[in-house]
Amino acid sequence: MTDAPVPAANPGVLSPDDAADLRQAVATFVEAGADESIQRVITAVHRLSRRLNQWYDRQLVDLDISTNEYLVISELARSPGHAPLTPSQLAAATNIAPSSMTHRLDRLVERGLITREQDPDNRTRVLIQLSDAGYALFVEVIRQSDMVESDVLAGLSDQEIETMAELLEKVIAGLDP
Repeated sequence: MTDAPVPAANPGVLSPDDAADLRQAVATFVEAGADESIQRVITAVHRLSRRLNQWYDRQLVDLDISTNEYLVISELARSPGHAPLTPSQLAAATNIAPSSMTHRLDRLVERGLITREQDPDNRTRVLIQLSDAGYALFVEVIRQSDMVESDVLAGLSDQEIETMAELLEKVIAGLDP
């Protein structure tokens, strides 16, 4: 398994190199006319997201599953009551082209991570459901991710984490139409 990122020697404080890189990125945006405070937040959020995504990608490679395959497994795991979904629903939910979905589903079926069955109410429709092995893989990914994510937030108090979550949720809500 991939090791978790090594925490900084002084948690909560950027390394001199990371701080310089962040300041340079923000300065570039400010020079082009951006607001410095906004760019500090957006640049930091973007870098955090990118670093976590890099770790998640390495984690999935270690588990022999692609990011797009994991998106399918995650969508099925989060389906209310683990209800089966159609390939079209999965394609839409995961932002994967329907033509690419069939190949992903074939590989997941071969590995025993999902099942594909004819819909008893509509014989022209196929239903995809997470298998026990697929759910076990989902649980393993979540447990590993939770350890890294906990390390990432270790320098914050419970109240700071709660406040950050509320603020980010507020920002996200402002993006929705």
